[in-house]
Amino acid sequence: MYSAAHPQAGGCQILNFSTFFKWVSSISSQDFFPRSNRIIAPLRTPIAWFIVAAVAAGLTGAVVAPQGWVVCGIIIGVLALGLAWPWLAMRGLSASIHFDRRRCQELDEATVVLTVTNRWPLPVWGLLVERGFFSKVTQAHQPHQMATTALAQVAGWSNSRFEFVFKPMRRGVYPIDPPLLVIGFPFGLWNASRKILLDRSLIVWPRPTDLRSLPMQSGDRMAATGSYIDRPGHDGDIIAARPYIRGDSLRRIHWVHTARRDALIVCERQTASQLGFTILLDPFAFAGNEQGLDWGLRVVASLCREFHNHACDLMCQLGNEQYPVGTGIVNLHRLFDRLAMYCGPEGKPESRVLRIPAASNRHTILVTSETRWHELSDKRVRKSIGIRSVVLEETSQEPLKRSASPADEHVKTPWIGISLAGEPSRQFQRQWERQCHDDWAR
Repeated sequence: MYSAAHPQAGGCQILNFSTFFKWVSSISSQDFFPRSNRIIAPLRTPIAWFIVAAVAAGLTGAVVAPQGWVVCGIIIGVLALGLAWPWLAMRGLSASIHFDRRRCQELDEATVVLTVTNRWPLPVWGLLVERGFFSKVTQAHQPHQMATTALAQVAGWSNSRFEFVFKPMRRGVYPIDPPLLVIGFPFGLWNASRKILLDRSLIVWPRPTDLRSLPMQSGDRMAATGSYIDRPGHDGDIIAARPYIRGDSLRRIHWVHTARRDALIVCERQTASQLGFTILLDPFAFAGNEQGLDWGLRVVASLCREFHNHACDLMCQLGNEQYPVGTGIVNLHRLFDRLAMYCGPEGKPESRVLRIPAASNRHTILVTSETRWHELSDKRVRKSIGIRSVVLEETSQEPLKRSASPADEHVKTPWIGISLAGEPSRQFQRQWERQCHDDWAR
């Protein structure tokens, strides 16, 4: 009887101790006087502690011993030097910054050129470059990383040039905020700062995934440029031979068949046609999710670059804003600039209605999240034959199962499912190649 009761008593003691520890911890972290933070907050700075120390030393010199005045003078001198030196040093400094290139992709290295002019005869030590190079997502993952770079010394009466490598982790226009030149030398009691002039900013594109295939689609829009199809035309490879028709060029005559048949035979060539594609990003699916929006833009950039390389009639739609992409490389760069600056839609949740393009001669690829994908189950998006979906999932460790047959690929499962918990880029590349292979194998 007693042997069975002892473990229960021990368990109660452990439980009571754990409860008591939580109670003590909650009391120690409780803010009982929140209104007093305005008064207490300035006392948490190094300057406030130096002032308190100087007052205490002065009281000691006035009441206890005269040596306290010496300590008070030393503390006041250190405090004055720590405040005056950064202020005076910053008055004689000016700086400008620019990048060695205009555009780059995420994770690419760009050289930042910083020019600092010192108008004082004395050198300046302990300069820092802060703010502007870290996005909110990067600061959330690395909160301790504040300074971009540190400068050991700037000589007096000089115009110094410094270079450092910047590797942007996220798309955007850098610097995000005006960078600051900061100095806290010699004691770090107070930091004096000045804005750095920006000569040229850096546009960081979303990093696209390398795709090597194109899904088999039928294009009926004839054009001077585009992919060649097996229809009678004047470009591309030879697909057949036929009798001569009045008006055919003599350069197309097949002389061997002409000699065999004793009649003019001409070569039939392919024709160029453009496939119409609309890449549709559903930004409402990534409301409040910066990581999901970034990956959605990377998928959009990958698809746009692949279709643009195949001279397709391309349209990129970000929410309800449409951006036609021409055949020139400049048009693709303009689209990538827009993707780099895109911040998502604005408006109330009830007003977030996504307009689906209704063009019958175009193929639409929708980029959305799994939650939004399930919300669209009763709408015409998942039932439209010309719409294929790339769905991004955050929580699952395995990528979403893709559809196996074309009959139910737009209703039951998405065309491509990507899990953000693994390697999204590799998943997207692998599933894209497999889907393109299946299209051509049918």
